[in-house]
Order: sequence, then structure tokens, then C-alpha cells
Amino acid sequence: MEDFNAAIQNTGLLPVPMQGEWYTWHNHSATPRNIWKRLDRMLINDSWMARFPNTFYSVLTPRTSDHSPMVIYGDRQQQYGGMFRFDNYLARSPEFIPSVRNIWQHNIVGTPMYAVTRKLKALKPIFREQRRNKGDLSHNVQMAKGFLEAAQVLVSSRRRDELFIQLEHCCRLVLAKATKLEQIMLQQRAKMQWMKGGDQCSRVFFQKITQRRSSRRIFQINDDQGSTHTNPEEVINQFVTYSQNLLGGDRRRSIIDIRFLRPWARHILSNEESTALLLPFTPADVKQRFLTLLRTRPQARMDTHRASSKQHGLLLDRK
Repeated sequence: MEDFNAAIQNTGLLPVPMQGEWYTWHNHSATPRNIWKRLDRMLINDSWMARFPNTFYSVLTPRTSDHSPMVIYGDRQQQYGGMFRFDNYLARSPEFIPSVRNIWQHNIVGTPMYAVTRKLKALKPIFREQRRNKGDLSHNVQMAKGFLEAAQVLVSSRRRDELFIQLEHCCRLVLAKATKLEQIMLQQRAKMQWMKGGDQCSRVFFQKITQRRSSRRIFQINDDQGSTHTNPEEVINQFVTYSQNLLGGDRRRSIIDIRFLRPWARHILSNEESTALLLPFTPADVKQRFLTLLRTRPQARMDTHRASSKQHGLLLDRK
């Protein structure tokens, strides 16, 4: 099994999202020794994922066979509008802060969330223009490498020429900046914060980006009654219904058992103990507790307790 997993990693194969039956094999035994297993899966490479980014497969019922048939589907899922995003490398630009401050100073009539939404929408074309001015970051890195190589050829021909030396130094700075911007962009899209500075493995990062986009899609969901929904509209409705019931329905007002919230606790209060903690204190309870503290204190500190007892004399005399 370890060799098989190593072969999958070495070949760069990726799992395909699935929907339908979880188990793919059954021994069709009517005895207590009936066995269900998930033996069959689908794997694709990065070229397939780039060509068909919305690929998924469905596991059907086995019928007369011991293995369940599987059907692969292409780009059938409808794409919906995404959330607000911007590339982190834009924050390194000197015009980033002035652009955001200029938009954020506008007064918008409406709720605070509506105002934030309108301001973010106004920032979209500004960030889009800044990205267009930056160009293709990967192409910029390749161009900077070419400029540096040409400058180094000039330096090798005239090693004492200060002009060529300064040109090579400037090309190094340009390449370092272009590489840093590309690294920030790839880190953000691949969510791989463990990348070390200077690592150049763009193919791995683009493969990771594609894999993340594929794994985040939801192709099926089960409702409270156990029914499975595969239609995209039904999946969305189930999410909306669950959120509405959770935030505004009866489930929010139901009593939550603390045992499910704290299974690791060493001691859980019983109903009698929790009721006793909510009972009001009486003067006798306070006096008894105070006398208990006096008896448990060392004799050397009795003067302090006498002074404290004078302050509570009214409570002691009341009894």
C-alpha cells in the first residue's frame, strides 16, 4: 500500500470529487458476513484538471455486479459569483494605501454592511487596473532572468566597466522584486505558507491551486431526513434552510446538553448540584462559611481575622 501511495504522489495523480454511493464493492452475502468496501476510485493528472476543472464522478447502484459502476462528468456545474478578493502583492505597491483611503472616505447612505459592500465594489476596478499594469508576473520573472543573463554576458566581456556592473546590479534587483511578487501570488492562491523564499516550483503550485478549487466544490448533501440531493440548486437551498433554522428557528432555542460541549471535563454537574448553586444565600450560610474560614486559618494570622470580623459584626450580631 505504501508503494501504491508513493506511485500516486510521484506521478502527480489527483483524486476526483465524487457523489452518489460511498461504497463501491459488496460481496452480496445474505449472512452476517456481508462486507461493504470502497475499492474503486478515479484519479486524474493536472493536464486533465486544467482541461476539465469541474470534473466529478458519480457512483451508481451495483445491481447484479459486485462492483458499482462509475460515471464521470465534465463541466456541468454552474458557476456563481465569488466573494471579494484581491492579490496580496498589490499591497506592496505605493499607490495601494492612497487608493483605498480615497474610496473609504466616501459617505454611503445605508446600513454599515451595505456601505462596506459598495466600497469594496468600487475598489474592484481600481485593483483590476493595478493588476493590468503589473502584467503577467510569471512572464515578468522570465523577462527579468533574460535581462540579467544578458547583463552578465556584458560583464564577462568587460569586467572592469562600472556601467556594466551597475547594470547587472539593477537587473538583479529587478529579478528579486519580480520573483517576490510571483511568490506572494502563488502562496496566496495555493494557500501554501510553508514555501521558503527563493523556491521556484511553479508547476507544483499551479497544480495545488487547481486541486484546491476542485476539492472545495460540493456535489451532494444530505438533509435532516437522510435524503441525498445532487442538484446544484437543491444543494444551495439546503445550505440556506439549515442556516435559517440554526440562526432563527427552534434549534436555536433548544436546550444544549453540556455533556456534548465538554466531553473532556473530569466532572459534570448533576441537576441537583446545578440547582443548589442557584439557590439564594441566607445569613446563616454566610456566618457558617465565615466561621469555617476563621477556624482553618493559622493562629499567627488571627489578628487579621479579628479585624475582619469587626467589619462583619453587624452580620454576626443579626443572627
